[in-house]
Amino acid sequence: MTQAPEELKPEWVTPGLLYLASSLCRDTGYILRASNGQFTATRFTENSGVSYPRDLARVQAGNFKEVAERWSRIKECHYVPVKVANTRADLGESPVWDARSGALYFVDITDGRINRLNPDGEVESLYESAARIGALALTDQGNLIFTEDSSVAILDVNARKVRQYSVPVHPRSTYRFNDGACDPQGRFVSGLMDEAPSGKTGALFRFDAELSDQVIHDGMALPNGLAWSEDGHSVYFVDSVARAIYRAVYLPEGRLTEVTLFAETPAELGRPDGIALDREGGLWVCQFNGSCLLRYDRHGHLTDQVVMPVTRPTSCCFGGEGMTTLYITTARFGMNAVELRHYPDAGDLYAIRPEIGGIARHAFKE
Repeated sequence: MTQAPEELKPEWVTPGLLYLASSLCRDTGYILRASNGQFTATRFTENSGVSYPRDLARVQAGNFKEVAERWSRIKECHYVPVKVANTRADLGESPVWDARSGALYFVDITDGRINRLNPDGEVESLYESAARIGALALTDQGNLIFTEDSSVAILDVNARKVRQYSVPVHPRSTYRFNDGACDPQGRFVSGLMDEAPSGKTGALFRFDAELSDQVIHDGMALPNGLAWSEDGHSVYFVDSVARAIYRAVYLPEGRLTEVTLFAETPAELGRPDGIALDREGGLWVCQFNGSCLLRYDRHGHLTDQVVMPVTRPTSCCFGGEGMTTLYITTARFGMNAVELRHYPDAGDLYAIRPEIGGIARHAFKE
């Protein structure tokens, strides 16, 4: 093996496994574990579960310092998630911040509810349906566009009544829309999934002001979180089954080109779910069944891990004064009685205050 420079030297070696440490590493409380081209930030005494699944293929001679510097930025954050409301949602999802009213909207998919967290901290139900409500977004008129099973609808918030429906995009009852968001041109995009499941039959649909639909990307197993870059030129979207976050060029006419893998989340940390972007281009992702949120920088390098007090964070959005609060929905869905005894707060609404604030989401043009 090539001699490592002074900055980063092997601590000990076992067959197929290499541990590396430096002053940079020791400052963070972690060492670097390298195995089969994978890099894992590991505490001196315990595994942190923060990994580089795809950042560097091998530690080549002469770049040990580069590895250490890049790796040393990965840290288990000291942000403490604070409970915002005792919502006890079965499958809380799609939080949306309304800066005009200072309210936070979110849904409970399986209970078919659209809820609103008011500035006074009270939670009220705005709308209830026998259908599964998946995605939610604001309109430019202060209303809400949302999905019911495989249809899209617009809710008049003041009247609390639906005044426009799309036709269903799929005849089978197992199909429903999941997460969604609006593009920079004011159109609504949502991912259709099969709860059955049925392979890679999921797709992203775009809806215009008349709620006419068009498929803009297909071949997905479980479409999930969606977010646009601040300049609107890039869109990020999740396939939870693939544990993948993709980035694509988003053309003004609403087409995707140059779809590439932005990040593959660690297998030991559940599956990626909802996402939100901060002002530095960093991407926050909720790890369902992973008990954490992860942050990737604009290059797809893992930088932060926030441990949650519940196992199933589902989605997140920036809001609050100056867009400095990251709101996080969670779920009780699929948890058994023993798990619920250990995590009684599952399904509640949480928030953290990252060092970097977020960007506002686009509204639907009615």
